[in-house]
Amino acid sequence: MSSPGAVSPLRTPTDALDRALARADAYRVLATAFRDPDDPGAEDALDLRALRSAVGELGAEPPPEAWPALRCIARHASRAPEHRAIFGHVVASGCPPYETEFGRRHVFGQSQELGDIRGFYEAFGVRPRKGGERPDHLACQLEFLALLALKEATALATGEDERLGVCRDAAARFLADHLGRWLPALAGRIAGRAPDSGYTATATVAAALVADHARELGAVPVALDPDDLVPITDTPDGFSFECGVDVEGGDLAPPGS
Repeated sequence: MSSPGAVSPLRTPTDALDRALARADAYRVLATAFRDPDDPGAEDALDLRALRSAVGELGAEPPPEAWPALRCIARHASRAPEHRAIFGHVVASGCPPYETEFGRRHVFGQSQELGDIRGFYEAFGVRPRKGGERPDHLACQLEFLALLALKEATALATGEDERLGVCRDAAARFLADHLGRWLPALAGRIAGRAPDSGYTATATVAAALVADHARELGAVPVALDPDDLVPITDTPDGFSFECGVDVEGGDLAPPGS
């Protein structure tokens, strides 16, 4: 990663504020799309109007065929079966929406990565909600970026340069170390499994927005490949041990909720 938190000098404060707000909207809608539709708190409809407006503001317009595909999963009744069909299979042959399922790693390494992701969340006053998804779930990571974008917009509106730098630096590091690395791999696996599905369109839009965000902040993720979905090994570096980690996750929530 180079120049974390840097932003193009050509952007005016008003332009930067508009982009931060648009990015918050886009990430929020995409997080809703990838959230488990069987969760009691799952929203009925996706706000595709807000998503399309945000994508237009950010200049990341997807192929025209993406919008009809997205409309096919706009309602919960149509989104739920497609979500189950794509994400509900075993990890080895499916499309797991969890970061730590991608890349060669062992159980101990997985727990370290989960801890690092939790650290990002806790630094900004949120944590996974009990009974929800793991912190490495795509919906949680998109929701976190939406939160950072809102905090960036607030800092821009109030002229708080130090807070602005903190938000942009955190987003740059999170994109470089986490979402920017594995989302392209997930998008590739979804496209391979269901090329004409609404979730292929959703993942394509999400991957394009994340890549654009990373470029704007000067982050350089080393993207994983769709084939980098490999089983977790129990024995790291020749050592045998038992791991009793039981990580609960879910949607982000303030402490005490």
